[in-house]
Formats: sequence, C-alpha cells, structure tokens
Amino acid sequence: MIHINQGSSLSSSYQNCCLAAQELGHVHVVDSGNLSTGTGLLVAAAGQMIAQGKSVEEIVKELEARKSLCRSSFILDTLTFMHAGGRCSSVVALGANVLKLKPCIEVDNRDGSMSVGKKYRGPLDKVLVKYVKDELARYQKVKKDLLFITHSGIDENYIGLVRKAVEETAEFKEIHVTRASCTISCHCGPNTLGILFEAE
Repeated sequence: MIHINQGSSLSSSYQNCCLAAQELGHVHVVDSGNLSTGTGLLVAAAGQMIAQGKSVEEIVKELEARKSLCRSSFILDTLTFMHAGGRCSSVVALGANVLKLKPCIEVDNRDGSMSVGKKYRGPLDKVLVKYVKDELARYQKVKKDLLFITHSGIDENYIGLVRKAVEETAEFKEIHVTRASCTISCHCGPNTLGILFEAE
C-alpha cells in the first residue's frame, strides 16, 4: 500500500502516517512535498504506474524522484484572509491591499513550505494571464501530460481566461479545473487561483 500525503511542513499527516506504517508494516509513506492538486499530480502518476504493472517499490522510488518536478503556485487576490489567519502582519496586508498587489505564493516541493514569489499589480484578469505565462515560461521543459487549474471559488470568466492563457502558451493533453479544499480556501480567501504541473 502507498500513502501520499501533504507536504511535511504543512501538516502532521506525514509524521502520523510514518508512525502508523511502522505498526502496520506494509504501508509505504510518500511525503508529497506539496498540497492540493500538487499532491494530485503524484496520485495521477502513481495510477499510471499501477496500470503499467510496476511494483510498489518501483512506484515509491519514482514518486520520490518526481515530486521535485511538481510546480505549484497560486495568486492571492487579497491578503486580508492571510492576515486574519496570522500569516502576515496588518501592515503588510494593508500595504498590499492599498497598492493592489497580488502576490504569487510558491510551494517548495521538498517539504511543502510556502514563500512569496513575484508580486503582481493590477486588475485580477490581467494579473492571472500574466502569472500563467510567467509560470510556464520559467522552466525549459514542461511535462505536457496534465495541468490543474485550482481555485478557492472564482468567477467562471477568470477560469476561462486562465485556460485560454494556458492553451496559448503550451499544449497540455489534459487540463482539469478543481476546487481547493476548505482549509486552503479559508486561509487564502476567494479569488485565489493557481496552476499546478510537472517540469521535466
């Protein structure tokens, strides 16, 4: 059995699963180093390897190698909810909101920790399109099998703009639109959106 969980810096699920696996003796625990559909990229990869008939050991080894290739980031429309959750100061939140800054939050695929990347400024529609093109251009090679557009609750028009920007930039075999979990949505607030994919 393989258990793929949230990045170890985001949740205690990895440590708890390791303890349970020691007792059960037949569970292989994989720290995704990610969250949301960043973890979903590894789950999809595991499913493909199972279909190919690979052994549990082979799958775990490949997942451990592939997690460093998963790219997860998202744009925050406002810092109000981050401030409410104690993740940024009132001064930072006020300044960002007054200046209409929309930071890109990047996930470190080693352990799932997050940091602030590029800071965008302007209306959300223009920021999202620029963000998509910037993210896909950051890497020399992008795996074109699957891309997730994940959001916390956003108008369909924005999703359409993002999908169009992705399709104009790269030809992915599959693009799936998903809704972020309630935990992520509560911390980030509405109109948060990210793209998640694998580099090569």
